[in-house]
Amino acid sequence: MSEPARQRTIASEIEFSGVGLHSGAECRVRLLPATRGGVVFRCLGREGDGAQIKASPENVVSADHGTSLANRDGARIGTVEHLMAALALSRVDHVIVEVDGPEIPILDGSAAPFVAAIAENGHERLSAYRHPAVVQEKIRIGDEKRWIEFEPFAGRRLDIEINFAGCLIGRQTLSIDLEDPEDLVRLSTARTFVRLEEVEALKNAGLIRGGGLDNALVVDGEKLLNEDTLRDQAEFALHKALDLVGDLYLVGAPIVGRIKAFRPGHDLNTRAAMALAKAAGETAQPISATA
Repeated sequence: MSEPARQRTIASEIEFSGVGLHSGAECRVRLLPATRGGVVFRCLGREGDGAQIKASPENVVSADHGTSLANRDGARIGTVEHLMAALALSRVDHVIVEVDGPEIPILDGSAAPFVAAIAENGHERLSAYRHPAVVQEKIRIGDEKRWIEFEPFAGRRLDIEINFAGCLIGRQTLSIDLEDPEDLVRLSTARTFVRLEEVEALKNAGLIRGGGLDNALVVDGEKLLNEDTLRDQAEFALHKALDLVGDLYLVGAPIVGRIKAFRPGHDLNTRAAMALAKAAGETAQPISATA
């Protein structure tokens, strides 16, 4: 039997800066090594002056076109999902995320810049073992129109289907092996997207003030308005899968099992994370070094 894998943090500080997708504000982020505590956001400046927010399903306060977390005192950080996905894909168990601004910067709309910086920086192996959330029985969240399901499975797999009828996105299905390095790269590079017909309403709602063709795919009917081509023919489904991976990492551990999702979104994702966290309880076991 393989030796259980040990938990990891980043080797040294990493900094990012850029515009926030929804606020349009300049946001700065610094990742700091930590030996315990999971993922903890620390608010700087006007956003909280050192207040801390644990990345957990219980601290989700909004899932409207992004995932926002807050603590009991009202300190809040928005748009955490791509960074959370990058930490999950990079197998970072513990880190402090200092944020000067209302949200995590959108960068290019994917998790790739975060993943690349973490890989270049390197990891530090800790003494404690990694304890995954092991799916012991079937769990289903949602209804017949939209749902997420967890099943026991000797591996880590994600099956997803999206359906945006009447436009370029259309119906896409995808199966991802969350232990396959090539699949993880495909996930990390998939960019967020929006339909042109939604843009005005989103802006009127105070969202996507920092959005543009440099950080999002914009679909107008059967056309892609970006000059760049798709990075993957399944990029739309891949990005929905990336968001799901990031939201589910709020449970604080990798998930061992099969995840099936039909038309997921942040609201459903975070509800699923809450259900899984409650179901996992004390059933987590050390994960092998090969997993």
